[in-house]
Amino acid sequence: MKRKGFTLIEVMMGLFLLGLVSATVLPIFNTTFMNINKQRQKAEMLYASEMAIEKLKAYNPQSSVNLYIYNTDVKEIIQLFYDNDRVDVEISEGGEYTIKIVKEDKSKFLWFIEVFVYNKDWGNKNHVELEAYLQKK
Repeated sequence: MKRKGFTLIEVMMGLFLLGLVSATVLPIFNTTFMNINKQRQKAEMLYASEMAIEKLKAYNPQSSVNLYIYNTDVKEIIQLFYDNDRVDVEISEGGEYTIKIVKEDKSKFLWFIEVFVYNKDWGNKNHVELEAYLQKK
């Protein structure tokens, strides 16, 4: 006798194999997408730290251009740098990231700047850190 389809056992075996493959592959996809999202956030945090350092470098007291790191005027930060040998400034935009700038005097002409960017969701366990030397202006 000629048959025109699958038997119940063949269908059940196919569904079993499909479920087995899905149960192993879907968590891998989920982990991959989570890692991609985490790397995107780290790249944004790195960009924020580079932006902060570049704005500190670009500050010119004679210029009429006002520079801001999030909602804080760079002029205020530079004034704090001049007033103290060691400064910790924390800047939060109310969004996803917090920037912490630490400044130490290294010589009469140089400041050592460390910029930490924290993701508010991750806490202090994962952050981006950049260091730079900045000439006193």
